[in-house]
Amino acid sequence: MVYTQKQIQIIQKKRPDLKFQRIPTLDDLILDFLKKYDVIVQSPRDLLNSNYKNASLFKIKISKTEIDTKENLENKIEEWQKWKKWTLENSDFEKFRVNKLRENQIFNKQILDKLNSDEIKEEFNSFFEKSNRIKINKLLFNGLIILFIIFSLRLIIFVLSRNQSISLFYNLVSVDNLLISEKDL
Repeated sequence: MVYTQKQIQIIQKKRPDLKFQRIPTLDDLILDFLKKYDVIVQSPRDLLNSNYKNASLFKIKISKTEIDTKENLENKIEEWQKWKKWTLENSDFEKFRVNKLRENQIFNKQILDKLNSDEIKEEFNSFFEKSNRIKINKLLFNGLIILFIIFSLRLIIFVLSRNQSISLFYNLVSVDNLLISEKDL
């Protein structure tokens, strides 16, 4: 069975143990590598998500504490750049990076294998069949409503056109009667 993205999201919501791991970014790999050496730094993404963003970058008036915070932010960014450069130049980093990415791929492949297992298919097959039946029933119901509306409109148009043709007929008969009465004079 091939799952749609929506079905995979439903499965992962009901079974969090079947969630895929996000592919780590270079910054994630650098942070993990630095943790091996007990180096704790924040990536620029983490820095921007912290209170520094609100405290220093978007203020119009700059107070002394905000200047200190801005300098602190700049120092942390410089520190990050220094450690990032050190990590990228480290000979062990490439091996670490490849291993982490391989672990991620293996983990995600195991999750994919579990998703394609008969056990998971059986567990969610009835759920998806129910939801498909509900969708089909909604589609049929909406189709019947549309057919009813179309039939009603056609009936109304028919009745109105019939009434107009009758009134037109009477108008023509009265015109003919007038013409005949004028000839008799």
